[in-house]
Amino acid sequence: MSGNQQQQEGAFKKDLRKIDIWSLALGAIIGWGCFVMPGTSFLPKAGPIGSIIGMMLGAVIMCIICVSYGYMIRKFPLSGGEFVYADAAFGKKHAFICGWFIVLAYWSLIPLNSTALAMISRYILPGSPLQIGYLYTIAGWDIYLGEIALAYAFIIGLGIVNMRGIKSAGWFQTLVAVSLFASVMFALIGVLLTKPDFGNLQPLFLEGQSKFSGVLAVLAFAPYCFVGFDCIPQAAEEYSFSHKAALGLMVTAILIGGIIYSAVIFITAVVDPWGPMLASNPDWATGEMVMKSIGYIGVVFIGIAMLCAVVASMNGFYIASSRLLYSMAYADALPQKFAHLTPQGTPKNGILFMMVLALIAPWFGRQVLAWIVDMTCVGAAMGFTYTCAAAAKIARRDGDKLQMWISALGIAVASIFLIITFIPGMPGFLSIPSFIILGIWTVLGIIFFLIIKSRYIYGQWKGISVEQILYTKMKDDGKL
Repeated sequence: MSGNQQQQEGAFKKDLRKIDIWSLALGAIIGWGCFVMPGTSFLPKAGPIGSIIGMMLGAVIMCIICVSYGYMIRKFPLSGGEFVYADAAFGKKHAFICGWFIVLAYWSLIPLNSTALAMISRYILPGSPLQIGYLYTIAGWDIYLGEIALAYAFIIGLGIVNMRGIKSAGWFQTLVAVSLFASVMFALIGVLLTKPDFGNLQPLFLEGQSKFSGVLAVLAFAPYCFVGFDCIPQAAEEYSFSHKAALGLMVTAILIGGIIYSAVIFITAVVDPWGPMLASNPDWATGEMVMKSIGYIGVVFIGIAMLCAVVASMNGFYIASSRLLYSMAYADALPQKFAHLTPQGTPKNGILFMMVLALIAPWFGRQVLAWIVDMTCVGAAMGFTYTCAAAAKIARRDGDKLQMWISALGIAVASIFLIITFIPGMPGFLSIPSFIILGIWTVLGIIFFLIIKSRYIYGQWKGISVEQILYTKMKDDGKL
């Protein structure tokens, strides 16, 4: 891309405030699973206190990992996040591997969250009016035309919001994230005002297993539960404030996210004795306990919280994925079309691409999407590991011993999260369909890399690192 072409295109706008960035992370962290998994995955594995300890311990571990992200954002204030960091420390091949898997992780969460809207309607509106136009059943999930239409409305609507510019997307994300937090707190306060019997929390840990194994079982979900804070570095060129503030915003979002998860676990476990309650196989444990405690108004607020969580996650991953596609394309790792910015400073082609792919996904049903999203932990843990390793290497080069050791700790933790997805019996172990999809995506990545290798490795940017490429672009935009 020539200098004249660069000057004719738009540039990223520095329109994101601190509250927008914090909301971006929190909204991406809290998805629909926060309101479903307490009854399906957390309490059955660890009990109420074991689940809360596991979740908050996961939040603390994520904070350790995000110290490396904060360090790298200051060193490389560029869109692209882990893709840029992997290149800075290990070169273009590693950058491509890292970026390839993170793209899948980010994209898959957009359509999965859109199908969660159908789940919300099924929970809150018995005999949901959206269950019309039955089409077929795939992997045990019934496909209805009405629910696909709902998913389409949100996928397209949020895509349009993002194409209008980051300022609109940032304001929207802040509104939704604040509404999410307020709705959960309303439900928590409402349940506490009914003076529930705290004896219902007994046993505090799941009986028949060690407390440690229960906490570990919930901790294993941490990469899935907290993926989203890493959306922050993807928009690094659009901050209206110092990049030094990014670490504090990430840490705060992660801890608040842990508190929200813990609050929903508590709400689910305290209204009735949680063991017998789960044994009755409720369709939606959290919703049923809120209904029993404070009535339908409480379910409405939980529904609002779920809706906000779903919408905020979709919006956050639209922002993150389109910026990642932009950076990879600018470095010739993807077609140049994705490196175009509109006059509003928006990577419109990347947003459109993600939108089109997301529109295809609901036709395959939620279970098939769940198999894809199971690999979110693989992509997220790979991004965590690369970022911590890059931070450790660069900190060592620059003589920053404290950062080097913190990043080394982050490498150890992130590597464990990555490894357990391949160990049978572990909570994060991938299903057979997920392994098949992972294999297909890996093969596609190899084929695609061989196709673009001559341009990506040996083309116009030969011998020039990704961060140097993007710094040059920022100079052309008048930002440096």
